Amino acid sequence: MSKAASKIKSAPFILSVILILTVVISVIFIMRDKEGTGAVVTIYSCGETVWSGRLDEITDEKILTIVPASGEGCPAVIEGTDTSGDHYNVVTVTPGGVRVTESDCKNRICIHRGMISSGDLPIACLPNRLIITVTSDSSSGADAYTY
Repeated sequence: MSKAASKIKSAPFILSVILILTVVISVIFIMRDKEGTGAVVTIYSCGETVWSGRLDEITDEKILTIVPASGEGCPAVIEGTDTSGDHYNVVTVTPGGVRVTESDCKNRICIHRGMISSGDLPIACLPNRLIITVTSDSSSGADAYTY
């Protein structure tokens, strides 16, 4: 009877050790996956990739004006701020992430989205047909179940 009683008393201790080890191992795997080779920013306008770059290679603030295609023309990317066109989005890329700083669309949801640095949610400006995504080189990350 004493052996059974000692097994019952040591069970919470054993379960606690197993739980702590599981948490520590999980944290190690999660932190190791976050040390990818860098995030890649891709800017799409009218369904075409117009600019792509790695965040870890950006050293200074980079300002791009995205002008969507009008008629038969292709979308254009202009270095700097150029708000002279009919439709435009001014995108700022920094080592910390990417954001839309200026747009001529009505609702300005793309500006209110703020800065993104991970692939959780993209920035979209539907009136100007602009989508900005950030993807990581690491194999694991958020998906439809973890978001």
